[in-house]
Amino acid sequence: MVGRKIQKTDDDYIQEAMHELPYGIYVIGTTRDGKPNGMIADWVMQVSFSPRLVLAAFERDSSSLARIREHGFYTVNLLPQKDGLLIAQRFVQPSNAAKVRGRSDEAAAQQHDKLAGTDYRLSERAPGCPILEDAIAYLECAAEQFIDAGDHVLVTARVLYGAVQHSGDPLTSTYTGWSYSG
Repeated sequence: MVGRKIQKTDDDYIQEAMHELPYGIYVIGTTRDGKPNGMIADWVMQVSFSPRLVLAAFERDSSSLARIREHGFYTVNLLPQKDGLLIAQRFVQPSNAAKVRGRSDEAAAQQHDKLAGTDYRLSERAPGCPILEDAIAYLECAAEQFIDAGDHVLVTARVLYGAVQHSGDPLTSTYTGWSYSG
């Protein structure tokens, strides 16, 4: 088959186009049994002015989604472009390393404390959910709806409180080169 060109499918073209969609890089804070956790999220958006609602998308097997279903609350932490990549890298790993296919038994057995080494405080309005001290801004949220959407679950939440903690540009996929699409 020397010289044979592989033809792109419509899905290949769609995937390439969707990789170009920029998005912010957030840490979603959750808690279970008094133990706070965080995960990287990039599909987060405001969906209503009145009432103030946000939406975040979660993989169906996300431990953070399970925590939100049980507890009913989460925080959204917008990471800064300056030093935000270092923060984000702590949260990219799933807390349960076995979630990543192809890992050795030893690597899959690991549990990651993603908040280790991160300065944070616990929300009172979203009880026990972490607010990162280095986040540009944060929102404290109460989950209201869980909507099945393809291979993800969309969680709409009422914003209970939010504040800007620092000035600066937000960390985005344009800066990181990361893509979670297609």
